Amino acid sequence: MLGKKIKKIRNWWQNKKNLPQFRAKLAKLKSGKAPYKVALISHELSSTGAPLMLLAAAKAILQDGGQVRVLSYLDGNLKDKFQHLGVEVFVHPEFRDNKNLLNEFAGDCDFAVANTVVTYPVISLLKGPQILWWIHEGKVIDDDYIARFRKKKFRPDLEETLRSAPKVAVVSDYAKQVVAKYNSKVQILNLAEDDWFGDCLETKKVGNIVQIAMIGAVCPIKGQDVALQAISSLSDEYQKQISLVIAGKNDNDYAYGLREKYKHLSNVQWYGALPFEKLKGFYEEQDVILVASRDESFSLVALEACMAAKPLIVSSNVGAKFLVENEKNGFVFDSENAKNLQEVLIKLIENRQKLNLMGQESRKIYLKYGSIDSFRKNFLHLLKNNF
Repeated sequence: MLGKKIKKIRNWWQNKKNLPQFRAKLAKLKSGKAPYKVALISHELSSTGAPLMLLAAAKAILQDGGQVRVLSYLDGNLKDKFQHLGVEVFVHPEFRDNKNLLNEFAGDCDFAVANTVVTYPVISLLKGPQILWWIHEGKVIDDDYIARFRKKKFRPDLEETLRSAPKVAVVSDYAKQVVAKYNSKVQILNLAEDDWFGDCLETKKVGNIVQIAMIGAVCPIKGQDVALQAISSLSDEYQKQISLVIAGKNDNDYAYGLREKYKHLSNVQWYGALPFEKLKGFYEEQDVILVASRDESFSLVALEACMAAKPLIVSSNVGAKFLVENEKNGFVFDSENAKNLQEVLIKLIENRQKLNLMGQESRKIYLKYGSIDSFRKNFLHLLKNNF
């Protein structure tokens, strides 16, 4: 309790000290001329899916001639990338619930983007801009957020906000099935990424062992346990022909428990979180990419697998499953069903000679759906037009 009070006092003092600097920067922005101004509002600035897509949105707006400013509740290493684009970044925890602050910093803009469900108070509190609410979540909205984000003294109710929001976009049809229960006008804005590979793709020869990789923090929602259970149940004959690499932050009790439970599996390797500069090389070393999440509204890992020309296995609760053409470039298995996943793994082992061809199909799908140019066009259309 004392620690929370100390943190609150520290935040209050830091915010009070920062506000004059914010207002000085804001005055320059307000005096600048541009065809239109956009406020991008984020819960954080980490180098993860939703904030990274906000960076892509900023690039689209700038290329279109617009002015961008970013408002974030929490700081993070993505701040430098926004600033490198010439975008002013304001970090202030009170943006979430402070109507006056929010309107001071973004009320003069033509458009605003509230990124993720967590920024939902913006929809009710910010007046002036036309607001696009870009939701990146899926089942967690029903399972957790609706009950947690009920109306409070200074905060609106999430469910009411979902029902009344005029412009809502989600990242996949899977996510739309959740949000459309509250708002029938919801649109889909699929995610995209710059092409790291281009014409430099090298075909990896599949050896005697099919190497499968999972990328992401080790936690229940990511389904590493389902993959380990599936591999553990394989016969000795198939065990010798497959390996699994789990790459992601794994310094928590859940991860320690999994490592202990499956320490007998000599064909499983555990890596820590991969820095961005090592991702390209990591993808090149793999034969197949697995996304086994219990609930993931999209999956940039799945998109990157297609970009890297890798066959893809995804669970039925992954929004990016539309990237998989069954048995053509990968497989969709029933979420949490280790037996079903095991059957898929056996098919891959027995058809390893087809993996490179499947990877080529994945690459075609990336070029069709994951193009950053296509994303920019779709994003700007949703931003500027009423649904």
